[in-house]
Amino acid sequence: MATTVKANQFLVDKRGRPRAVVLSIVSYQKLLHLVEDATDALALKQAIRTRRGTLTHTDLLTRLKRQHLI
Repeated sequence: MATTVKANQFLVDKRGRPRAVVLSIVSYQKLLHLVEDATDALALKQAIRTRRGTLTHTDLLTRLKRQHLI
């Protein structure tokens, strides 16, 4: 059984205050991807700022080959 979710559907409490939102699976997945991208961007920004924990692509490949992971 398919259910259509209209934009901006909210679940409200007894006083009519919004407490939750109903999203389609597609919208939810897009939101998750945006959060993941933002988290990755912040981690990269922090790594660049501190210059800790980053490797060049070549160094990464060398380490992975040395550990027989690729």
